[in-house]
Amino acid sequence: MQYRACSLCIIKKGESILLEQFPEEDGIITFRPVGGTIEYGEDSKSAVIREAKEEISIDIIEPKLIGIIEHIFHCYGELGHEFDFIYEAKFSLMEDYNKSEIKGIEGNKNFIVVWKNINDFEESNRYKLVPDGLYEMLTSRNTSDIKHISTKDLLAFEGT
Repeated sequence: MQYRACSLCIIKKGESILLEQFPEEDGIITFRPVGGTIEYGEDSKSAVIREAKEEISIDIIEPKLIGIIEHIFHCYGELGHEFDFIYEAKFSLMEDYNKSEIKGIEGNKNFIVVWKNINDFEESNRYKLVPDGLYEMLTSRNTSDIKHISTKDLLAFEGT
């Protein structure tokens, strides 16, 4: 398996966040923010905007990078290694916050996206939030500024 870079989107509504819900497996339901692979030559911010539009047909605004998770994991007997750019954003339309469930699509696979209270993942044997470390990132009171430099932005600046 090769390295993979992903952009994932955190959208908040009160104490809840919008998450893709995976089918139950061994008594555990896994949840993950909307998002996906950053395409070659694409920056992570553009990717999170594109992925939200492609997967759930909703426009997001004001994406802000809140962290990066280097996620090393085992999946079906293989080692996986992802760099997950975690963005917090808002829906462009307030009415989208009223939806209790949103239908999503990834390629030819349908899925649902639901609002899930972040506290449901605290020491839970029933629910799992991925990537690993995301719960800790979202609930940590220790915040730090993230410096995000994209050479794509630097090249655009030099061209002006």
